Amino acid sequence: MPLKKYGKCIWMDGAMIDPAEATASVMSHVVHYGSGFFEGIRAYKTDKGAAIFRLDEHMARLYRSTRMYYVEIPYDCQTLTQAVIDTVKANSLDSCYIRPFVFLGTGWSALMPDSNLPIHTAISCWNLPSPSDNPKPIAAKVASYRRVSPSMTPMQAKAASNYMNSMLLKHEAKHNGFDEAIALDAQGRVSEASASNIFFVWGNEIHTPSLDCSILNGITRQSVIEFARDLGYKVVERGIARDELYTADEIFLTGTAAEIQSIGSVDRIAVGNGNYPVAAELTKLFLEVASGKSEKYAHWLTYVNA
Repeated sequence: MPLKKYGKCIWMDGAMIDPAEATASVMSHVVHYGSGFFEGIRAYKTDKGAAIFRLDEHMARLYRSTRMYYVEIPYDCQTLTQAVIDTVKANSLDSCYIRPFVFLGTGWSALMPDSNLPIHTAISCWNLPSPSDNPKPIAAKVASYRRVSPSMTPMQAKAASNYMNSMLLKHEAKHNGFDEAIALDAQGRVSEASASNIFFVWGNEIHTPSLDCSILNGITRQSVIEFARDLGYKVVERGIARDELYTADEIFLTGTAAEIQSIGSVDRIAVGNGNYPVAAELTKLFLEVASGKSEKYAHWLTYVNA
C-alpha cells in the first residue's frame, strides 16, 4: 500500500516525521533476526472525539514484552503513552488502528546485540475497518503447524518473531480456501487463531484456552472475559481438546483487529445452528464501551483531546 495510507506523520525516536522517512537499514538487527516488539491498539470514535481503548494496558504489555528479551526502551512508559496520543492527534483521526513498534537497529555484528546497538521506537496509526461493520461469520480450519511452545519462546511477549508462526498458519488456511487457521499447542490442545484468541459457547458457559496452551493473553480477551461474567455467563479457562471444536454452540475470536468475530464452520463442519447470540451480545457491549457509552468501563478509554 502507498505510504500515504499511514497518515500525515509517524512518531519515530522522539519526533513526528513523514511516513516516507520512517525507515530502517536492511542491515538492522530486526531485519535479520526479527528483534522487534509491538502492540496493536484501536481508537474509536466517540461523542468526545477519538478515544483509545485500554491504552495503559497495551503500553504496559509492550514494556513487559521487551523486558523478556533484555531490551530496554529508551523512553519511560508515560512518555511513550503520550506519544501515542500525540500521534493520533497529529493525524487528525477520530478512529484508527495504532501500532507502537520497538526494534533493534544497525550496528550489529553478531546474533547477540552489544550495548551500542540502537533501540528505535516508532508509532504509526491508520484507518482500519471494524469487522463489526460487516459481521459475517468466517470459515476456519485446524492448522497442520502447531503453536510455538512457551518452553521455546515467551508467548506472553508480543514479539515480531512469534508472528512468523502466525504467517504460516494464516497462509495455509487461505491457500486451502479458508478465512482463518486454528492452531493446536504442542500437546494437541486448542491454542488460538493466527492472531486472535478463541472462545467456545456451550449453553450459558463460555470456555477459552488457558494461558498454558501457548496463547497470548490478549487485552481484548481479558475484556471479553470481564464482559461475559458481568452479563451472567460462567467463564472457564482450561485446556480444550480438538474435537470440542465440532461440538460448540458458538465459536468466536477476539483481538484488537478482529474485535469479536464469529466462526461459522471449522474444517467445513458447521458450528452450532448458525446463530450467534452470545457473540452478538458481547459485541454490542464491547462497541458501547469503546464508543464511550458505558460509565462502568469509562476508565478503559483515553480521550485524545482531553
